[in-house]
This record gives sequence, C-alpha cells and structure tokens, in this order.
Amino acid sequence: MQRFINDPDDIVDETVAGFVKAHRDLVRKDPENPRVVVSRFAPQEGKVGIVTGGGSGHEPAFIGYVGQNMVDAVAIGELFSSPTAKSFADAIRAADGGAGVAVLYGNYAGDNMNVRMAGEMVAPEGIDIATVVANDDVCSAPVDEREKRRGVAGEIFMWKIGGAKAALGGSLAEVKNAAQTAIDACRSVGVGLGPCTLPALGHPNFQIEAGTMEVGIGHHGEPGARVEPLKSADAVADDMVKIVLDDHNLPEGTEIAVLVSGLGATPVNELYVLYDRIEVGLEKAGLQVHRAFVGNYFTSLEMVGATLTVMALTDELKSLLDVSCATPGMTLPGDITAPIGKIGTRRRQGQAAQRSNLSVLRAPEAVRSEKLDLTTASGIVEELAAVIVANKTHLSDIDGLIGDGDHGINMAKGFGRAADQIAGKNLPLSDAFEKLSDVLMSEIGGSMGPLYGFVFRNMSLSIEDRTAIDADGISAMLNAGLQGARSTGGAKIGDKTLIDCFVPAVEAFEASKNQGIVPALSAMSAAAEKGRDSTVDMVAKLGRAARLGERSRGVLDAGATSCCLILNELAAAISRRLTSV
Repeated sequence: MQRFINDPDDIVDETVAGFVKAHRDLVRKDPENPRVVVSRFAPQEGKVGIVTGGGSGHEPAFIGYVGQNMVDAVAIGELFSSPTAKSFADAIRAADGGAGVAVLYGNYAGDNMNVRMAGEMVAPEGIDIATVVANDDVCSAPVDEREKRRGVAGEIFMWKIGGAKAALGGSLAEVKNAAQTAIDACRSVGVGLGPCTLPALGHPNFQIEAGTMEVGIGHHGEPGARVEPLKSADAVADDMVKIVLDDHNLPEGTEIAVLVSGLGATPVNELYVLYDRIEVGLEKAGLQVHRAFVGNYFTSLEMVGATLTVMALTDELKSLLDVSCATPGMTLPGDITAPIGKIGTRRRQGQAAQRSNLSVLRAPEAVRSEKLDLTTASGIVEELAAVIVANKTHLSDIDGLIGDGDHGINMAKGFGRAADQIAGKNLPLSDAFEKLSDVLMSEIGGSMGPLYGFVFRNMSLSIEDRTAIDADGISAMLNAGLQGARSTGGAKIGDKTLIDCFVPAVEAFEASKNQGIVPALSAMSAAAEKGRDSTVDMVAKLGRAARLGERSRGVLDAGATSCCLILNELAAAISRRLTSV
C-alpha cells in the first residue's frame, strides 16, 4: 500500500486540518469540537440550520458541501464510520440560528443511533430539530422495503434542496418537506470494479476479482446485487440506467437531474464516457435532463467504480436546485440569496447531564470470602485493550466480509486510547470503565462506539463506590452491561449481533455463580464462544449486513466476535485478581 500517510490513526484529523486551511473562505473549524466543520455563513439568525455528518473517506462528502446555501455544519466520523453523538450534537449547536435545525443524513445504523442520541442531548437546550434520512440506493433493499435502503450520492441532492429552501427563508417544517421530497425523488446505483483499502488495515477490506464487476455495491464496499464479468462502458451505463429507471417508473417528459460520481480511483474521462451513454438511455426513456453533475462528488477512498443518481424534478425542486451555492464540493452560479439575519456564533452547550445510577442495576458490596478488589483494578481495562488491539486485523477482516471492514480498527483505536489515558494509574475499576465509555462514545462513533460505550458506562455505574464485589456483584455488573447494550441497540437473540454472545454468557455466569467465581467465569467464557459461533448460521437482521439477507449467512458477526474477546479476557483478568479471606 503506497499512500501519502503519516500515521493512519491521524489521517482524519490531518484531512480536516488541510481542508479547513484550503477552504478558509468558506469554512471554519468549530472551536469546541475539532470533528465539526462549520460554514463561514452560519449560523444565521432566524434561518433554519442544515446539518449532516458521516464517515470520512468519501470526500468531498461530507465536509465538501459546507458553505453558502447548502450545509451549515457537518459532523465528521472516522473512516467509513458514523460521527459520535457528541459531534452531531455540536454540529447542531453550531448551525442553530434560532429557527431550528434540519439534520439530513444517510440510512446507516451508526448514524441513526448517534443522531437520535444527539437529539436527546440538545433537546434540553431548546433546539428544535427535524431529520430526513436518505435511502436512495436501489440495490440495497427491494422497493417495498425502501425504508431499509442505504443513503448514497442522492444525499447531495437532498443537501442541495434542503439548503436552498433554508436559504430562501423556509420554516423548519418546509425545509424538512423539501429535503424529504428531494430524497424521495432520487434513485441511485453503484458499480464497483476494484476494492479500497482502509489505511489502518493495510489491505483491501473486500475483493473484486480481475475481469469482474459488482453491480449495486455500497460506498463502504458492501456487497452488491450481483457479481458478473466486466462489460464495456456502454453496457455498464445501460445496466445502471435500467436499474434506476425500473425502480423509478417515471412518465415520459419528466425533467430530471443526474449525478455521476466516481468512487475515488476512476479517471474523470471514464465518468464522461459513462455519462455520454447514460444520457442517451435517459433520453430514449423520454426523460429531459435539466442539470447534470459529473465528477468525484461522493467517493470511497480509492475504490474503482461509479455511481449514478437520478432525481425527478417538480417545479419546486427544479427552482431549488437552481439556487446558487458555493461549497468546496459544488458551486453553482446565480443570484446570491440575501442573508435572513446576521451571522452569529455557536450556541454554547447547555448544562451537561449528570451521571445517574437510578436505572442501572447496582452491584452489592462483597459479603462472601471470594471477591474482586475494585480499588486498584484499572489494569483490567488495559488488559482488555491489549486483546482488542492484538485482534484489530482479525476483527476488521471478519467485518469486511459482510460489512465495511472498520470494526477492528475503531475498536482498537477506542480501547487503545482509553488504556493510554489510565496506564499505570491503579484507578478504581469504575473509573477505568467510565474512561473507556467516555472515549468510545465521544471519540469513536459508528454503532459500536455507543453500544460498547453504554455497556461500560453501565458497568461503571453498577460498581461505583464499591470497594469489592463477590459473585453476586460480578453478576450484577455483567447484567448492567448487558442492559446497556440492549437499551442502545434494540437487538434480540437471533439478530446476528453481539447480543447472541452477550446474553448466553451472562446467563451462564448467573446459573453457575453459586459454584464459585472461577467456575462461573469459565462457564461464561464457554457460553460466549458458543454464542459467537452461533452467528455463523444466522441471517443478519440489523445493521449494514441486514441488507444482504441470505448472503450474510456463513460468516461470523464481528460484534459477537469482539464481545467474545472482551468477555473471555474479562473472565481471565478477574480470575487473576481474586482474593479469598
């Protein structure tokens, strides 16, 4: 892998630093969150703010559409991973001019989870938000299950229309309606010819064999609808048009906007070759192209391939599309809209919510002779981190088979950062769990950030102010962690998630705890491994892999695998520290 990289762990922050310097006339970094970029024209008093966010690696999406008359603030995630809830919340605060904020984002598990949590964070501050979720990727779910489809390059049209409506003085409800109408009018399809490589992984997170192409591929390399021999450019273009139009069912005479985007490593001249044939096919279908956008608008690192997006235009969508905008990723000339109000400053964060243990199961203080001293047990978190870091590539390779291949990378980064911050301090275990939770939820994002963040938050609260716990206390701590995972993700046994590992492991400990801590921990480890292995034969029902249906069968779930590693090392670390008085 030959790349312009310093440290793979720093690539997102260095990207943002260079981007802000290069486009300082249009954007600025939020002073309170380095993972939030804000338009120089925001917030405007009395204007609806426009916020989006997503994983890095898709540049110019998402940061490239911040500027005038489009996106006001963007939350930035790790490569191919959702921004944290905190970053989404800070972006909402930065865009708020008092008229509410429209959050326009793609339909991915991590984004859905973190936007929901961000909404809960800003609600006490009196900020009204409305959300629109993009779901334009035709091949990611059948037409009668459109709510399950991914958001891809159609998001650009959603931002363009929503931003224009806000710039013209639309209310929050009107902006939401315009953005929803735009994404409802979009259909997209992608074709991949070559894979991409996450820098921290060092090898492609999926494969496309030479001489083949993957039709319907996702922006993170998610498997498409079919793999077939590579065709000529004209044949590929015809296929893309057919897929989109068969789903769209547009009447003759419909005016449309068309976007053809490269996926990162496709020469622009090849995109024009595709577009030449695409327009022929659209015109044969009786459609009239009002505007066409051809270039690298929504990429996927260095993936070879292209996407096609078609948006059917109403009179209002057409007029909003034609409103001028100025962003690094898209600039349209025209009359500049007059500012609705003066440009203000970021709304300051309200009073932070206090940690509460009212809803978390509390571990009883130890009464049995066999117990775990909690007062200087932070080394347990360091040992958990060492195991996760050692298995970074393994976890990402598993994830790459039916996901986007970043699970191990992000887990290792989060656990590793937390371990570095507590190294050698001999803290109480509750403090170490709290630090791990804070790092996972505030710095890592994705879906696993908040999931494991709430697991360890609840474990921390469960044992807070305790000096030692026995078998009953360990059981309470484990059940509190499981409660955190269930309350955050909503998964059930059989959904092919970490729950399939976590639930039987906790149940096994509970059933064996009266035999002693060590036998119970051994039973927990065995049940965790059995639960992990059970996911091989399951069909995924949640997350990105759920869109694959039967194609998700035959592969371990990455979350269940990391959960098994954590529970096994937790069992070993506790066993090493047990005392008997």
